[in-house]
Amino acid sequence: MVDINPSHLLNPDWDPHARVHEAWRLSTNLLIFLLAIFLLWSKGQEILASFLSLCIHLGFVISALLMPFYGGEPIGEGIPEPEIINIPLNMLVFFFLFFLQSFVLLLLLRERINSKGYE
Repeated sequence: MVDINPSHLLNPDWDPHARVHEAWRLSTNLLIFLLAIFLLWSKGQEILASFLSLCIHLGFVISALLMPFYGGEPIGEGIPEPEIINIPLNMLVFFFLFFLQSFVLLLLLRERINSKGYE
């Protein structure tokens, strides 16, 4: 929902084709999220749900790390973005979510491995 505004999807300065890609990304992420929630509520599907969720965050991390290669910027021109230690807040949040999701997934995998060792 954060990206459905004039700074992203509805940005009049964006090429119309770029907006199609943004709508595609947003709808794909929503569908992956909904599938992950369904799997999370299904018995024994927590790890698959975690991998799906991690894909969304990892995709952001990859795109952020590759910005120098494709001319990307963390925030658009003229768009105010809060910063902490000179890092845009949106980048901090997504990197934090990526590390948190990775940590939780590692805990789930460790629990799964340990539980199989006792069978």
